[in-house]
Amino acid sequence: MRHSTIRITVVLIVLFVVMFFLFYPMNPSNTGLFGNIPLGLDIKGGSLLEYTFSGNITPDTANQVVTILRRRLDDANYTEANVSTLGNNGIRVEIPGIDNPQQAENLIGQRGELYFAQVLDTVQSPVKPAPKIGLQYAGAEWLLSKDPSVPPNTWYLVNRNIQVGAGTLQLNGSEVSNANAAINTSTGGWEIDLSFNAKGAQDFYQITQALVGKPLAIVLDNYVLSAPIVQQPIQGGRAQITGNFTFKQAQDLAALIRSGNLPVTLNLSEEQTIGPTLGSDVIHTSIIVGLIGIAIVLAYMLIYYGPLIGLVADLALIYNSLFILGMLALTHSILTLPGIAGVILTIGITVDGNVIIFERIKEEMRTGKTPKAAITAGFTRSTAVILDANISTLIVAFVLYYFGTGSIKGFAVTLTIGILGTIFTSLVFSRVLMDYFAPFIKNKYLPASNAGQVQSVNPVQKNVNPEQKKGGNKK
Repeated sequence: MRHSTIRITVVLIVLFVVMFFLFYPMNPSNTGLFGNIPLGLDIKGGSLLEYTFSGNITPDTANQVVTILRRRLDDANYTEANVSTLGNNGIRVEIPGIDNPQQAENLIGQRGELYFAQVLDTVQSPVKPAPKIGLQYAGAEWLLSKDPSVPPNTWYLVNRNIQVGAGTLQLNGSEVSNANAAINTSTGGWEIDLSFNAKGAQDFYQITQALVGKPLAIVLDNYVLSAPIVQQPIQGGRAQITGNFTFKQAQDLAALIRSGNLPVTLNLSEEQTIGPTLGSDVIHTSIIVGLIGIAIVLAYMLIYYGPLIGLVADLALIYNSLFILGMLALTHSILTLPGIAGVILTIGITVDGNVIIFERIKEEMRTGKTPKAAITAGFTRSTAVILDANISTLIVAFVLYYFGTGSIKGFAVTLTIGILGTIFTSLVFSRVLMDYFAPFIKNKYLPASNAGQVQSVNPVQKNVNPEQKKGGNKK
């Protein structure tokens, strides 16, 4: 009974989470029944940006820019974006799910130059303050703050040559080994967690040791993201960029930092919003075909397994479909037509798992077990088979995601989520329903007169000699 209660609780919690992320309006610009799921270029379209290069251009410049932008977009979860070269001094970028080209430009056009700087002065002014004269201000410059927690028009006089003892140290983005968006547990919102390599960790410790009680500016693309006060020397090579970011802002900034600096400056030459790459008729037909296939599967399971067990299979399919869509909304994964194909494929996998379990239950019933005992044994003996089949497919999905790009990655994402949902649905959700329906299921493999009862056998009568039945002991 305790295990059954745990299973029911877990099923309800998972259902609540996926329904929340699927239907709660998180982005006012996205409307519709499943507005929280980003759609790909082939379904919804996106933004088109074309750039030309300026700076020190070499024959390999275009390939370097493509690599950095591809990494930047992947890190920002735009795995379906297209990046291609335009000759040797230009690049074309198509980003799905962004209707505003300016939003796309903010992610692509920045060079991503990150460094830490010592704060020498702070001023609030609508215009840039005049430079300060003096030996202590050599190399310093005024930079505007982008930290929403400080008053508007706040300027910091910063110097990237940080005074440490008798010398100076520089700490820039090349020393950052990783950057990730994380929840700010102190003030709410999101922050960026940074981790440094060995050299960066040592330099960061010395810098924070020298600036205890003083602000340390974190600068990205000539803007101060934040300038926290150093409370104590920080060891371990970790730091946080705070500023009450939204999830998208924190994710994009982390992607900029991880991707590194662009080798050239990108000059925007064209920007526009583009429509779906596939026609609306193709998209509509694909969705209709998928719905027809699902309806046929639902009807078949009801006909073959009967109203009770067939209903369990159908509810499992619906539950797994909601799980997949909810996880796509939770992870902000972009849904494309290949992704929809992955969703439909996992529906077949879900049916396969239920078929394995149901057939095993029928085999247990043929041995004379009650429906309740047959259900328990059927799920127990089917677990290893279901895990083996799904884990092998999951490995293939991981390989597709790691080595694939564009639509292949989108297919791998939906397939991975679908497989995880299939395992949970088959072994947990279906078990909850089968346990509930157990009292209403009859074992049709037992004779009608013996169904539901066990015959008793008299052990004394079993071994009586036929001769003794006639007249007692015989001399």
